Amino acid sequence: MSTSDHAAGRAQSTGTAHAVLAATADLPAPWAAICGASVDVVQGRWNGPRGLGSADPCAECRRLTGT
Repeated sequence: MSTSDHAAGRAQSTGTAHAVLAATADLPAPWAAICGASVDVVQGRWNGPRGLGSADPCAECRRLTGT
């Protein structure tokens, strides 16, 4: 999978950014990150400022997306 296949999600309790499958990002909350974490908010692209460009991107999501 490429980073364009993923949206940026965030767990509000921790502030960690997670990758969410773009195909599921338009579904109602809650969302599941590809690492299995529960995500409260989905906004933007995984390879954008709210995903990989955030202060705290998930290491497991990075590994799973190959970034």
